[in-house]
Amino acid sequence: MYTLLVADDEPLECEAIEMLVELAGLPLKIVKARNGLEAVRMAELHRPEIVFLDIRMPGMDGIEAARRIRRRDGECRIVFLTAWSTFEFARQAVKLSASEYLVKPAQRKEVYDLLDRLVATLDRKRADEKQQSQEMKEVLNLFSREFFAALKHGRVGLEAMENYFALQGIRERRGVALVIGGLGDEELRSLLRPLRVQSCYFPSPDRTTVLLFTPRGGALVEQLPWEERTLTIGSGVPFPSLEGIPRSISTASIAFNWAHKNRLRLQRYSEVLLSPQKREHAHLLLRRMLSSTLEGDAREARTLAHVLIDTITSSRGGEEAVEDLHELVTLFSYEVAKNIPLLSLDKAPKGSVMEEEIYLMDLIDMAAQAAATDRRDRYERPFAFVRRYIDEHLDKPLSVEEVASLVGISGKYFSKLFRDYLGAPFIEYVNQKKMEKARQLLGQGAATVKEVAEATGFTDTNYFSRVFRRRWGISPSSLKE
Repeated sequence: MYTLLVADDEPLECEAIEMLVELAGLPLKIVKARNGLEAVRMAELHRPEIVFLDIRMPGMDGIEAARRIRRRDGECRIVFLTAWSTFEFARQAVKLSASEYLVKPAQRKEVYDLLDRLVATLDRKRADEKQQSQEMKEVLNLFSREFFAALKHGRVGLEAMENYFALQGIRERRGVALVIGGLGDEELRSLLRPLRVQSCYFPSPDRTTVLLFTPRGGALVEQLPWEERTLTIGSGVPFPSLEGIPRSISTASIAFNWAHKNRLRLQRYSEVLLSPQKREHAHLLLRRMLSSTLEGDAREARTLAHVLIDTITSSRGGEEAVEDLHELVTLFSYEVAKNIPLLSLDKAPKGSVMEEEIYLMDLIDMAAQAAATDRRDRYERPFAFVRRYIDEHLDKPLSVEEVASLVGISGKYFSKLFRDYLGAPFIEYVNQKKMEKARQLLGQGAATVKEVAEATGFTDTNYFSRVFRRRWGISPSSLKE
């Protein structure tokens, strides 16, 4: 279904075209406008594929309306409706890339023939876009997070890799890894499309890792139109076989970190890049990473985390790297918890570099988001915590003082804020939640009134019944009958 916008100050003309479209059964939804200004507004709102514009309309004529619509949508098919024909009109129409024009009163066959041609053109365009999208899906595949993490850290066996890439239709075993910063999915497709090689990629907030499967990987990097874009590319060592993919990804990451630090567009990996990284002090990196996280800048914190991991793994291997990284990640977790309250943090794992990295990146994302929220509204997260805490403790007596102490807010001020953030006084809100849970439990029919009272924090069944009746207008026992 496509949208056809018809703009004419004569309602009969609009209705006549609408009737013709309905009789022909064309896949067109009609939107009507009474003048040029309204046509521009309706075009912006409905994004029509085809626009019929009368030339002479009050206020804003069809030529000016077409000019404004074309400025916003270069693909729209514009058809002029006119009762006159002059050289000046033809010149303006050509300048605005009009698809056609109809001289009023237009004959039925002329309208049908024109709309048939335009719809056929749109159908071909849609089919081409669908085919192009399918071709790109065949060329560019998205890694799952789990598979990429295991692949990056060399925890995927050769047979598993062969099977995975075979399922993606990838037969080539040679290639190169790239780490690219500053691109979304569509921009990545646009960047890689001219290369015409099969690829796999994994996006994260601060970078996208791409595998190009081609024996010409190093040379192809030079063909990327990267100079026209605001981005950073790190190119790893080529992999001569699938077993070389982890090292290619690792070296691409080191090259990217160097390029990012030195504000370069493109950096190929070289052993020389390791020396400056080894001299970087790990605790300095950690402090900078913490500072970025507390400022809510997850992208920069993630970039620094990659530098930290690359620094440790390039200078130490095996268990020593895991030990060093675990110590730093644990320290980072402690500092985050100290500076950002009410975060639910798991203990840092101690199994492999891969597990440490996944934990660290998730922690950065969660902490940076919390920090950004706190900078915007310091009480939003505390009262989200309060809401969850009440929902999870409806079986207990709850007091203002107890809950306020959990979020570090004084009782009197807490009561005022509670009404603002949760929409009701504390006791009223808690009792409402308890009564909703009580009605749900009684409706399930398995528990007695006494058991439901206890499950919602009431020690006195009679008092529970009075509160329940006041809330729902019926006794709790009536739901058991």
